[in-house]
Amino acid sequence: MESDNSREQETKRLLTSYYEGLAKKEGWGRLLSDGFLLSGTVAKESRGREEYVANAFFKAVQSLDVKQLIAEGHHGFAVVSYKLKSSRGTPFTCDVAEYWTAKNGRLDSVAIYFDTAAFSKSMAQ
Repeated sequence: MESDNSREQETKRLLTSYYEGLAKKEGWGRLLSDGFLLSGTVAKESRGREEYVANAFFKAVQSLDVKQLIAEGHHGFAVVSYKLKSSRGTPFTCDVAEYWTAKNGRLDSVAIYFDTAAFSKSMAQ
């Protein structure tokens, strides 16, 4: 039987690898389950690793800074400051709260929360 501490370590390792890979723009998609679920303050909930990886948000990411990362069992929480570039080339920052779940050694879902009005305004500039 898996201990709480080993579940937390595994979840933290998955999340750390995810953010490191995302910052390098490589290898992070392999950490997601096939049925990965994206929810939260997004325009549309999505399911599936390929759909998540293809999200236009990731093309705008220039860099990121994980401000806080907490793991408890198969759940994780991160506060991340993303440096982004709009489609018109204007740089801006977006702070995001991300609530994760892990299952069977993969990240299985994320619910993201951010200021959607400020994000939309910045993406249009």
